[in-house]
Amino acid sequence: MSVEIVEVPPAHRLDEAALDRFLRAQLPEYGGGLQMRQFPGDFSNPTYALATVCRDGRPRDYVVRKRPAGELLPSAHRVDREFRVL
Repeated sequence: MSVEIVEVPPAHRLDEAALDRFLRAQLPEYGGGLQMRQFPGDFSNPTYALATVCRDGRPRDYVVRKRPAGELLPSAHRVDREFRVL
């Protein structure tokens, strides 16, 4: 199964510089070159495809999800419970 990923729409943009700093601090293998795209469709939480390069030059892919913007119900969009599955 192939899933098309698209450019991130302005309404769903993330702070890429902050994400880059976070990845550098959390992933010892992270070498930079962050490229971000988005999975389109009816996902309730925006879902992003990240392409990076490891320190040894190998390409690496990650998936990031976030809560949607705006006011939400306290029990809605609990992406914290999803991270183990992704």
